[in-house]
Amino acid sequence: MFARSERLKELFRVEITKTLTSVKDPGLSGFLTVTDVDLSADGKTVNVFYSLLGSGAQRESTQKALERASPYIRQVLRKRLTLKMIPAIVFHYDDTPQRASRVDKLLLQLEQEDRPEDP
Repeated sequence: MFARSERLKELFRVEITKTLTSVKDPGLSGFLTVTDVDLSADGKTVNVFYSLLGSGAQRESTQKALERASPYIRQVLRKRLTLKMIPAIVFHYDDTPQRASRVDKLLLQLEQEDRPEDP
């Protein structure tokens, strides 16, 4: 059986993702994906990690928009969920997809260098 914190993390991930579709902020631009959710040990903070397909300017405007939307998302969660305490929501940009893509490109380059040239 899963621990309560694991179930809560999954619940928050699903509900925050749903709620983000209803946020009407012009600062939210690009393709936003929630990649992970981490609940603090005391349950008072949920860290939401997201990735974004877009430019650096879009990343900055999206971060600010998510910070502005955080109280709204918490309010929506308070209405939807029957939990004693709804944690504070903190958004963090997750650059793992970009780093993984860079590693893939480097590995592909190494593989191409190791191939013997055809005569």
